[in-house]
Amino acid sequence: MPSVLFVITGADRWTLNDGTTHPTGFWAEELAAPHRVFTEAGYAITLATPGGVTPTVDAGSLTAAANGGQEQADAVAAYLDAIGPELRSPARLEDIHPGRYDAVFYPGGHGPMEDLAVSELSGRLLATALRSGTHLGVLCHAPAALLAARSEDGSWPFAGYRMTGFSNAEESIGGLAGKAPWLLEDRLVELGADYTAAAPFTPHTVTDRTLHTGQNPASSEQLAREIVAALAPAESPAETVDRLRATFRTGRTKSLDWRTDQLRRLRALLTERGDDLAHALNADLGKSRKEAYRTEIDFTIREIDHTLVHLADWLRPEPAPVPASLGGAKALTVQDPLGVVLVIAPWNYPAQLLLAPVVGALAGGNTVVVKPSEMAPATSAAVARLLPRYLDTDAVAVVEGAVPETTALLAERFDHIFYTGNGTVGRIVMAAAAKHLTPVTLELGGKSPVFVDRDTDLKAVAGRLAAGKFLNAGQTCVAPDYVLTDPETGAALADALAEAVEGLFGADASTHPEYGRIVNRRHFDRLTGLLGSGRTVTGGTYDRDSKYIAPTVLADVAPDAPVMREEIFGPVLPIVTVGGLDEAIAFINDRDKPLALYAFTDSDAVRERLIGETSSGAVGIGLPLAHLTVSDLPFGGVGESGMGSYHGRYSLETFSHRKAVLDTPMPS
Repeated sequence: MPSVLFVITGADRWTLNDGTTHPTGFWAEELAAPHRVFTEAGYAITLATPGGVTPTVDAGSLTAAANGGQEQADAVAAYLDAIGPELRSPARLEDIHPGRYDAVFYPGGHGPMEDLAVSELSGRLLATALRSGTHLGVLCHAPAALLAARSEDGSWPFAGYRMTGFSNAEESIGGLAGKAPWLLEDRLVELGADYTAAAPFTPHTVTDRTLHTGQNPASSEQLAREIVAALAPAESPAETVDRLRATFRTGRTKSLDWRTDQLRRLRALLTERGDDLAHALNADLGKSRKEAYRTEIDFTIREIDHTLVHLADWLRPEPAPVPASLGGAKALTVQDPLGVVLVIAPWNYPAQLLLAPVVGALAGGNTVVVKPSEMAPATSAAVARLLPRYLDTDAVAVVEGAVPETTALLAERFDHIFYTGNGTVGRIVMAAAAKHLTPVTLELGGKSPVFVDRDTDLKAVAGRLAAGKFLNAGQTCVAPDYVLTDPETGAALADALAEAVEGLFGADASTHPEYGRIVNRRHFDRLTGLLGSGRTVTGGTYDRDSKYIAPTVLADVAPDAPVMREEIFGPVLPIVTVGGLDEAIAFINDRDKPLALYAFTDSDAVRERLIGETSSGAVGIGLPLAHLTVSDLPFGGVGESGMGSYHGRYSLETFSHRKAVLDTPMPS
């Protein structure tokens, strides 16, 4: 039987800064609600206090005002009465070893501010539990207990952990901030916690690795349920797919109401927990909050909003003309859900490129298995934590992991697989899908060229080109990969790009808050190996420890240089000179079909030739990357850059089957 240790304060008062005391103890709901959740989940529970003293309940926590009404207050009091024998005879904390438990849980109340905050015994227990990987739940004022924990070298073991706890604002509303000898939020931040808080007295929990924290009493049940979920045995891929297929076969995912409800719930996740995702994106890729919202969170919200506005119209059956020989028959096309679909996401935009396809899958009335990228672990963990809170857990499942987990998923029979990533893995996905004749959408990549015509405004070109190229430190599948232009224009453009980069990020991009980092050292090492492929116009510097590579422009790059042999996927922009438009078109057509082709030109004839004489997933004239923001345009590749498309109506079509229906009346 799984087990959990509850460590409860033994204090019945809190000494204030004027020497007086505030009567307190543990907070009723913070013990009762988690105790009930763990009990219902089948956990054996041990209650412990320092010295084995009988804990005192804070009288204020039993009032109607503290519990949202008398009925709830009575229910909490009744629960504490029911576990009264346990409360009256707790174990001695001195006799406890955390290794015997699957989880350790600290309820709050102001009591921990008095005793557990300075308890070396509790601090050692917490440090030991953290080191051994035991899940820790710490609620409201109980994060005060974390203050006493120390590593063997004397450092605070929770430094850098994302967490929450009773906020300064909540303490002020409660009337004790001015009397407190210290405030919990301040102490946690001083020691190096990455502290976040929601609006006062609203549920808010934060999970970072095995540390689970809750902000206030309203977070009690939610926090306990998250720990239970984290400790639950993982389903096998086969069990997950079978469970979601059973849901699909009930037919409930097909209704417009279910589809729009799930989309609104996903939108609520993004608006209410956007900061959770932004923190994760910063941890994984160094993305600023502004960039995280602009390119991932708000991007997906706009996709949801567009879909909600149009979904009913998109789903309306489309009539088709019927030959006269069929008399009074009626013909139409309907959008039929596919079933169970798999979405495999990449690491470079690990929220947007995961959730935008999910928008289409839900709009299509499907159940969805979601596989986040293991190379963006913080975002993967955030998605795994948040999606089950908001979406139908019998219709949407998150499977975390690396190659073994993905391989196991691909062995299952899906009704569609949507993969975003590189071509090597894309081929593996396609081969696995072929065993079940499963259709696939492959959003891959490639080397997206930029043609710069002579006599264009090079200052404007450089500004737009640099902004598109160096967004997300160049780690964008449709980022400009290389520039094609004539030698004279190329020389002037190189100088303009150097000025544009400094205008965007200053003299030292490593200090600019909007410039990101490379995802990992393997990718970093690959990119730095490309820097010698030409003459450095600007950039070229890097720091392996921080995974920083400066925005770099290379000139005098040969067509067969190392930087031209593979997709760059980083902040390096080579300029290749050609004799003119004819040579540029031939250069593009001699290589794999790119995901995007960009051009800067004032000539209609040049535009028409590039659009008509080359093949690419998309063509962008005058502004790189912008076509992704137009929901009524399909986004996808061709040839080596992928197959299939999505966004807007095209997402619905990707995750639906266009079923033909002919209704011929019987003779009367």
